[in-house]
Amino acid sequence: MDQGMIDVEGGRAVRQRSGAGRLSAVVAVQNLLVVACLLVTVYLCMKSPALPEDDVYIQFNELRNLKANTSLKFENIRERRRLENDKGNISISCTGPYVWHMLVCYKSINHGNLSGNLVLQVANMPVNSVRMDAIEQTVCRGLQSIVYLKERDVASFHLYCPKEFWMVNVSMGLRYLLGNNCDY
Repeated sequence: MDQGMIDVEGGRAVRQRSGAGRLSAVVAVQNLLVVACLLVTVYLCMKSPALPEDDVYIQFNELRNLKANTSLKFENIRERRRLENDKGNISISCTGPYVWHMLVCYKSINHGNLSGNLVLQVANMPVNSVRMDAIEQTVCRGLQSIVYLKERDVASFHLYCPKEFWMVNVSMGLRYLLGNNCDY
């Protein structure tokens, strides 16, 4: 007989429980919980809609060498969905929040520090503007702003600055923040 099975006082064999039975029960319960979680995950993934491929946005090609106080006439569009462009006048198709994003490079020509404003307008009224502080070296910045536009608005972009302020290049776009849901 094994030493662990002998009772010291009476000399008889005593059965001691090992933890193997409890351990197998815990492992079985854990495996059942994992399977249940996987089933719930698969069910929720099958039930959820696919990601929309027709988000509302417009992305313009780059403009170069813009001088003071001018309207930005984006004629070339890199990509667009559900927003129309007529030489820089953007017809808005969905009411709601948009991200106005851009990459701009600008500098001051021989006159130290100057400021310019890039303005998004609707019906000749400013909706939002981005201030750019130029120095004699070219400064490039990625900028973004949230704007709220209404369906049937016509948006346009304008650069207001002194004549010594020079925008080297700009690329920008508008992206609707509610995907393809135009119900608002």
